[in-house]
Amino acid sequence: MEWTHLLKELSDAVQTRNANAASLRNAGALVSELTARAITAGAPGPALTKVLAKMEPTVIQERPHVCGQAPVVPPLRPVPPRPTDSHPALSAAETGGPARYFLDEAYQRGTVPWKAATVRQYFKRSRKRGIHVPEGCQDPAGRGRRYTEEELATWLAAWRRQDSQTQ
Repeated sequence: MEWTHLLKELSDAVQTRNANAASLRNAGALVSELTARAITAGAPGPALTKVLAKMEPTVIQERPHVCGQAPVVPPLRPVPPRPTDSHPALSAAETGGPARYFLDEAYQRGTVPWKAATVRQYFKRSRKRGIHVPEGCQDPAGRGRRYTEEELATWLAAWRRQDSQTQ
């Protein structure tokens, strides 16, 4: 048998295989879709569910476990609201004092030279070194603590004094 004839047979075999694979993928997708729709629609009785599960075993694994005699799928949990990226500073009228800012807002305003995560680390180190750390006040919405510019400036000056003494 010549190699050219073998290449021709190989080409035909590859085309046949590809056509069969494509039809299997299409049939598999149809079976998966119909099975999922039947189970979601509440396929009547456990016998039908078993038949469908044998046809498409992956679908039965995705179905939530339900206890009791009447299978009722619990409703999905609501999606929590996404937090906003920036929060308005509390004004003096809202707090009864000077405006307060989150650490990320203080960084953006230039009150502190580091991002919020770094300032929190420096707060921890300050406590260990005996430097007074501002307490701030809890945000009414519970998103964290807010600080006045004066609190942060006082802490920053003490931090820099201590830092310059250790060098």
